[in-house]
Amino acid sequence: MTGTPEDLAEIRASVAEVLDGQADLRRTHEVMVGERGYDPLLHELLTAELGLLGLVVPEHLGGLGLDVPAATAVIEELGARLVPGALATSLTAILAARALGPSAEPLLARVVDEQLTLAVALAEDGAGWDLGQTATRATGAGDEWALTGTKTLVPGAEAARVVLVTARNEGGELGVYAVDRAADGVDVRTHMTLDQTRRLSTVHLREAAATRVDAPGGDGARVLLDHVRAMLALESAAAARACLDLTVDYLKVREQFGRPIGSFQALKHRCADLAVAVAGARATADHLVTTLRTGAATRSHDAALAKLVCADTLMTVAAEAIQLHGGIGFTFEHHAHLFFKRGKSAQLLAGSAAAVRAEVVALAGL
Repeated sequence: MTGTPEDLAEIRASVAEVLDGQADLRRTHEVMVGERGYDPLLHELLTAELGLLGLVVPEHLGGLGLDVPAATAVIEELGARLVPGALATSLTAILAARALGPSAEPLLARVVDEQLTLAVALAEDGAGWDLGQTATRATGAGDEWALTGTKTLVPGAEAARVVLVTARNEGGELGVYAVDRAADGVDVRTHMTLDQTRRLSTVHLREAAATRVDAPGGDGARVLLDHVRAMLALESAAAARACLDLTVDYLKVREQFGRPIGSFQALKHRCADLAVAVAGARATADHLVTTLRTGAATRSHDAALAKLVCADTLMTVAAEAIQLHGGIGFTFEHHAHLFFKRGKSAQLLAGSAAAVRAEVVALAGL
């Protein structure tokens, strides 16, 4: 079921209403420095009560069966408010699992039945985000596999119950495996990083029981990477818009020389330039959503390009926001630095800017 524009608007409005009441940026400041790093009560509200985990799970598996834009709208609302936790990564993993086909249906059924939160583990020490250098090993066959290796820079793992892991079987084939966090041989260590709103984890696996969720001979690992990049792009585009709005609102009320500083032509021009950049990022993100919805062959290219454009835009807007807020923009209590740090993490996760640019060029055949 595609979902009408009215359906999507209603979903977005419902999520926005909850987040505005329970997860504004002041609340993010409180949650990000707490022991958990996310708000479990908010997570329960969004998943169990609003049923967001089942939005795009097919109806025959117990979900609502909506299409890609329903999930991406939620990811954008979370990104605009820099909400910590595993909901964005869960929706991303669910979208990726849908794209994997029938082999992932048992996992999607579990998502609805057990309200599973998910994380995606791709990066490794030494390999970074290069799928070709994946060293995590998968031994076994059929429905019984055991994984051994270490995954790094895993977003959302602090709150996830299942982690989707890329690993190589004994024949060297790269596949996607689902590992329960509570299983024997799984050790998750979560770290505070530069971006306090998004903690990253190291996942150690030692003969950890797993099930394969992609079909042999497919491109499941690439599907995961593309969807993680899509998440970063969507979050960044929404955050850039929110950061610009925050800045413009401030310029309207901050006065110097007896008038709002937003009335000064030089600052108007700077904000206009930022608005153009944000519009470009929005268009790039929207194009990516269409690509994901239609299953276009340009998915990898469009996801990589959108990640680059949107993350860079967020960094530009956030850096300007700090300057335009003056002295208050440099304080920890203000929100501007949170957008700046989220932008930097988006630039680095799922491939550095330099690496992804080279990839975009190669995928475009240039």
